[in-house]
Amino acid sequence: MKLTDTDLRARIVKNRGKPKYRLTVERGPDRPGLMVQVYGDGTAAFLMRYVSDAVIVGKKRRVLMPLGRYGKDGKAGLSLAEACDAHDAELKLIEKGKDPIEERKQRRLEDAKRRQEAAGADTVTDLVDRFARDVLASRKRPNEAKQLLKSNLVDAKIDGELVGAMKARDLTRRQLVRLLDGIKARAPIGANRVHALLVQMFTWAAAREDVPGSPMAGVPRPTSKETPRDRVLTADEIRAFWTKLADAKEMSEPTRLALRLLLVTAQRRGELTFAKWSHFDLDGKIWTIPVALLKSAHSRREKPEPHSVPLSPFAIELLQELKALTGTGEYVLPHRGNSKRDRSYSERVLSRAVRENEQHFGIPRFTPHDLRRTAASFMTKLKVPRLHVEKVLNHSTGDIAEVYDRHDYLPEKRTALETWATHLQAIIEGREQNVVPLAKAAG
Repeated sequence: MKLTDTDLRARIVKNRGKPKYRLTVERGPDRPGLMVQVYGDGTAAFLMRYVSDAVIVGKKRRVLMPLGRYGKDGKAGLSLAEACDAHDAELKLIEKGKDPIEERKQRRLEDAKRRQEAAGADTVTDLVDRFARDVLASRKRPNEAKQLLKSNLVDAKIDGELVGAMKARDLTRRQLVRLLDGIKARAPIGANRVHALLVQMFTWAAAREDVPGSPMAGVPRPTSKETPRDRVLTADEIRAFWTKLADAKEMSEPTRLALRLLLVTAQRRGELTFAKWSHFDLDGKIWTIPVALLKSAHSRREKPEPHSVPLSPFAIELLQELKALTGTGEYVLPHRGNSKRDRSYSERVLSRAVRENEQHFGIPRFTPHDLRRTAASFMTKLKVPRLHVEKVLNHSTGDIAEVYDRHDYLPEKRTALETWATHLQAIIEGREQNVVPLAKAAG
């Protein structure tokens, strides 16, 4: 029959609540096969009937191919005229000896390939940003992990080319192994941390088809065995380090003060690197490190709690100097020293500052974490009870008493840190004794 939009709309209305049926749209003997199916829910759809050249059980296959839903007067779908145009396009394919169904499948495959290639066109920087947003953001200390990827991957160079600007899908296993080897040469343990993040990121990207496969597959950890460090600075080394910080090359004043604070407070590098001024109560002489900045082993406790660090007069003095430089901003150590920035230092800044001034200090190589170990070792030498030192460091003692002991040890931690600060000042001024009893130091 010669069907019009008016006829079709009338049929749709009349068929509401009734079984679906199909009718042929007459378009002339040379344009056969356009059909419309009217449903009982007030809708209709266009179909194309044709005979495929594909042979099944000795017979050519009869095919009924959907062209699209019917839509009229602003409704989504094909109008009758558009359905006729779509039918004509498919008939032309048949005239060329092509199967419309197979051609449609091929177009879908090509579209999927184009989408995959478009996703693969993302740079390494794009991939890291998306991984940080979609995966790392739900973890503890997400900024630390992102900064680790940024400083060791995005900002790195391979054959003179910035890795962050490279296409993520083009990054090879060989290139990543070379990158990890470079990190291992300067920081063996750090190389393992970067390796773990790269494995997670590229496995995640491969599952999303952002990259064709993970280039980290089969890449072993750079350091098979992590040997605990035992570097502790001597009194003479402490004095040399402290004195020569004043004219260390290419080191900003906030960095100098931060390194000194690590030695005075015995806290972790990341806890200071990402600290905000809101974490410090200088009048109350207390630094509260939030759970989000604590080492992951602490943040995963059943009931994690912030770590309270009493501030000795020496620490207060250093913090006041630092606040005069960066106190107008949010972060104690703002990115590139600009207090208006809403980003903190990268955790690598302090390590790099020490490493680049190794010859300047004139003492055997050490890291910012060794300053924490040095402070703890001296506190023990100063007769501070080991338990109190562990509380300063926020270490878990691992015994059953810890479960029941709800004392905050704040007075004991304050005594320990003030004893250490007093002795440290004596070391710097060249008037230290080999061992200062706790009672004398506290007095």
